[in-house]
Amino acid sequence: MTEQEHVSLKRLILKTGLNLGAVVASKKVYDAIFQRLKRPDYSLKPGLYDYARYGFLLPRELIMFPSKRVMLEGYYYPCDKPLGLVLFVHGFKSGADDYLPIYYYLVKNGFAVFSYDGRGVYSSEGKSQVGFCQTLIDCESAITFLQKDRRFKKMPLFLLGHSCGGYAVNSVLCLKKGIKACASIAAVNNAYTLILEKGFQYAGELATEGFPKEFLNTYQSFLFGKYTEYNSLLGLNSTKIPMLIAHGVQDETIDFNSQSLICHKDEFKNPNVTFYYGIDNQSGHDSIWHSPQSNDYQKEVDEHLNSIKRKSYEEKKAYIKTINHYLYSEINYTLFDEIIKLYKGALKN
Repeated sequence: MTEQEHVSLKRLILKTGLNLGAVVASKKVYDAIFQRLKRPDYSLKPGLYDYARYGFLLPRELIMFPSKRVMLEGYYYPCDKPLGLVLFVHGFKSGADDYLPIYYYLVKNGFAVFSYDGRGVYSSEGKSQVGFCQTLIDCESAITFLQKDRRFKKMPLFLLGHSCGGYAVNSVLCLKKGIKACASIAAVNNAYTLILEKGFQYAGELATEGFPKEFLNTYQSFLFGKYTEYNSLLGLNSTKIPMLIAHGVQDETIDFNSQSLICHKDEFKNPNVTFYYGIDNQSGHDSIWHSPQSNDYQKEVDEHLNSIKRKSYEEKKAYIKTINHYLYSEINYTLFDEIIKLYKGALKN
């Protein structure tokens, strides 16, 4: 442990009032949840998450930009005579390439796209993902970059995010202006409190006794400062720009009734909010942004993969080659047509 880490540990002990063992154990679990996320082995992963499977349809440019002393890798998907630029923010335990079919649909409908890997994710720098609130910091940095860069600053800017990325694009409205419209899918309302609520789910056996609230409040404030004060509801109520809030009614990852932004709809003050509810086989956290056919096919493929999980690498790899990756990743066109409608409507105002 470095001298700086020793000092940080002492500060946590003093501020939390917890003993050394509780602080060390809590920090170990927290850091394990937000460890660096590596790209998966795409030869064993179905779907259009590997750019090599999709790149011929969707040209892009790699662009590095800074976020609090760390360089993030961004991806610009150009469009002929774009109506505007959509900044997309990915969710937790995913990276920018996990949403490639969305970018393709936006580009084909007249909108250029800029996405990026968050800190500690895939191709971006960073020893870890730091925490949920880091998503907001990186989103603010991306907007700052886009609004200053000569290639992008004159383009109407739109926001779109999924899960913690949804929290980021909503919450950043407290900090950034000049946004034309914002859409979020399965958005977390408050990333600061989410780790306390989801500790067991994300940490598994590591969180056998849960997280002490005193530790989480202190440690996150130590890591993120003012960014812990913002949430999706505050962002939504800080503006009157057009917004679309989409959430699956049976979302078990970000609970529809307790952890989502949409469960606070009675507190919305922005008069320009549109709602979209995912139902039936599109009512889940990820299934909401996929087509009914895709969700049925994903279930079939995933069940087969589970049945052969003890097979050899080569056997599983051979099965992946037989999969219809386009069907597996097909998007919910109804939802994204609503988002495109929202963006185009905002251009008229």
